[in-house]
Amino acid sequence: MMRMRRMWPWALSLAALSPAQASPPVKPDGERVAISPADPACSPVENWRCLCVGTPGTATAQLAEIGVDLNALKTDGWPCVQGDFDKDGQPDYAFPGKGYSCNGSVPVRVLFTKDGKVREVLALPREVSCLQLYGIRSKPGPHGVPKTARQGLVDWGEGNATWVYLFNGKKWRASRHLSESP
Repeated sequence: MMRMRRMWPWALSLAALSPAQASPPVKPDGERVAISPADPACSPVENWRCLCVGTPGTATAQLAEIGVDLNALKTDGWPCVQGDFDKDGQPDYAFPGKGYSCNGSVPVRVLFTKDGKVREVLALPREVSCLQLYGIRSKPGPHGVPKTARQGLVDWGEGNATWVYLFNGKKWRASRHLSESP
């Protein structure tokens, strides 16, 4: 009996060490967002055809839903606008759907990331044709485009067809503006 009492504390301390020595479960790489510009010189402020290459983590279903070719995204690149739309210091990515060109409108999904993973995926409130990054502006721009303290998205159009999309922390707000003087 005395022998068991001496062994018992030793056995408990061994049991307490075992879980601490076990390594934490590793999360699969499929959960991580690993996206970068295909051509770092392509400016999404000036060009509507910049490509991103990589893997979208857990957002594959939302991107496939709008026709993003996930194999092309992984290897050659897919049209994408990278920015920080929620102003949290983490990269966010806007992906237009299949058939993207300035000749027709397509749906867009925006991946918001946090610590290398998808935090949220939201749709823009309307389809777009020529998507570009809308930069920070301290005052309104030409034809009344809004000032903003955070990056947004813009679909430059003709006539009364320019749309600016700004994220307010909860949802996208779309506003329509003239594209040229009447």
